[in-house]
Amino acid sequence: MKQYRFKCYAAGLKFDSVVNATNDEKAIEGFTENLNNKKYSVQQDGFRGQKHQFHLTYEELEHGTTKVDIGEATAGVQMGQPSVVAG
Repeated sequence: MKQYRFKCYAAGLKFDSVVNATNDEKAIEGFTENLNNKKYSVQQDGFRGQKHQFHLTYEELEHGTTKVDIGEATAGVQMGQPSVVAG
């Protein structure tokens, strides 16, 4: 079982939810269930000025936390592992 953090940016808000799942596909299904069941936190999105844009990200958590605290990260720090590597 893996743990994933989903962040969804829409309508000037940031929705945040954590899902436990066996793989990426099941994690996406779990996130959809969390949205439908209102199992998420929501706050104002202070970074995006255009409220009509939609953006969704997710990352696999290690031991329930990210490897880097974004509040203390500097510009250019990679968060999580890439799902696809070009090359």
